Amino acid sequence: MKALLLTILGATTAWFVLGFILKDFGTQSLFSMVIGIIIGFNVGKKESR
Repeated sequence: MKALLLTILGATTAWFVLGFILKDFGTQSLFSMVIGIIIGFNVGKKESR
């Protein structure tokens, strides 16, 4: 669970930094990426059993 939270925090931080540099804060891409991370993490966890 800690790895998942750190991954989401890293993705959010990268989104914020790139949004600040490019002056474009598209939230739809952020939410899509976070949902994709969560789904991928859950699928990977089920596959490793």
